[in-house]
Amino acid sequence: MNSTPLDKKTAFITGAARGIGYAIAHRFAEEGANVVLTDVNDELNEQSAERINKEFGQRALALHCDVANRSSVDAAIARTIDEFGGLNIVVCNAGICPFVNFLELDNTTWQRTIDVILTGSFNVSQAGARAMIAKGVTQGRIIFITSGSTIQASGTQVDYAAAKSGVRMMMASMSTMLPKLGITANAISPGVVHTEMGAFHWDVPEHRAEFARTNPVPRLASPADIANAAVFLASDASEYINGASIRVDGGLMPIG
Repeated sequence: MNSTPLDKKTAFITGAARGIGYAIAHRFAEEGANVVLTDVNDELNEQSAERINKEFGQRALALHCDVANRSSVDAAIARTIDEFGGLNIVVCNAGICPFVNFLELDNTTWQRTIDVILTGSFNVSQAGARAMIAKGVTQGRIIFITSGSTIQASGTQVDYAAAKSGVRMMMASMSTMLPKLGITANAISPGVVHTEMGAFHWDVPEHRAEFARTNPVPRLASPADIANAAVFLASDASEYINGASIRVDGGLMPIG
């Protein structure tokens, strides 16, 4: 078995400066891939790419990319092709979650969440798919990071849940036609992950302890847990998995 299942592949990861996106980029590089870290936080993104390069050699490239802006996405995809000669894997991870009560949610916040998560995933996946097809890729992978909020409702995540649910169905729709062109489309649905996004709540020890008491696997997920699933979906071992949404939630939502 190949000890580096992503050897010589090139991966484009959005929202990669920190959290789940960075963990995926780091694991992909560990498994032999060249990784393009994209984000709107240029300083942090550069630092993250440099950490990967120090650990694994010159495998990481940091690029500015506003996923809600199609011109920005197209430019980043084109730069990726110029730098690495091709593209094999796209991970649509970039997202925001303002945590605003439904009755206080305004149109500006709603639209921004939709723009980043849903429109951003469309922009990146379409541009990435077109680039892969143009290069004749036969084992292309598009991986979307969705959320347990597509199953479990919350009054402070109305915009986020709507956007992530849209991404899930967009993935399913894409999966009906892209495999004939050499690309599969799948999603990873994380449960509760200890990242900066939810740190205001999960950095409180009592909150973590209560979650551990009630969740079947008695801890929060780490970004590395999501990255491990992404490595599998990105590898050739997943070639017959298509249109799937894989929950990585420790059993939080055992049906769905």
